[in-house]
Amino acid sequence: MKGLWRNMTLIDTHVHIDFYPEPQLVAQQYESMKIYTMFVTNLPELFEKHYKSFQNFKYVRLCLGYHPQVASKYSFNEVLFNKWVNKTKYIGEVGLDYNGEHLEIKNRQIDAFEYITSPKFNKGRVYTIHSRLSEDMVLDILEKNKVKHAIFHWYSGKLSTLEKIYERGYYFSLNPKMLVSKGGKKIIEKLPLNRLLFETDGPFAKYNKQIIIPSMLPTIYSDFEKVIPAFEETVYKNFKRLLIEKDLYQ
Repeated sequence: MKGLWRNMTLIDTHVHIDFYPEPQLVAQQYESMKIYTMFVTNLPELFEKHYKSFQNFKYVRLCLGYHPQVASKYSFNEVLFNKWVNKTKYIGEVGLDYNGEHLEIKNRQIDAFEYITSPKFNKGRVYTIHSRLSEDMVLDILEKNKVKHAIFHWYSGKLSTLEKIYERGYYFSLNPKMLVSKGGKKIIEKLPLNRLLFETDGPFAKYNKQIIIPSMLPTIYSDFEKVIPAFEETVYKNFKRLLIEKDLYQ
């Protein structure tokens, strides 16, 4: 395996490292393989918990998040978000999730998402976005707040909205589950090459029924290469462009 990945340039724009049994071990594997990685968190409290341990990583970037699925249990800690937001250029996982939620919880999600993406925070930052059954509202909020740089993680929404999203200049992170699902294949077929990125969504999106670990990424990339020629080169080029654009818009 070492020979396979040594000359590859890989990225993972959405992974929940803190949900692995041994987070530091997983992070060290990403670091040793030189995989550019966005470690998303579900709460500002979790960003605070992990900040000290991850501030010296070169390839792993800790993201400040508030996952919409936790809104029914945890209120958005605005004070803590404000405390830590200037410590990172990466925000996620954030967004909306309308799957089975009551109106009160939907409104709580919207309030938090509007705040997190507001103009006072969004310049020079990249957002990794959750948008299940809520893609139109998510896009409306991003446009209203003039968010420049967003990655729609594991998109599963309407194809008509998909076109509006990439026309707005936003990106989409693909994971291996999308290669084997009917809906995922349709979405991949519709996306322009210059808007593609890669994610594992580990440890949740499994590969061959196994929890994804960093050493699997070369094999997963090879699977994508069969569907999207030059996939590795394409997503890395897109990722570099995104980071340059982020730095230009401060």
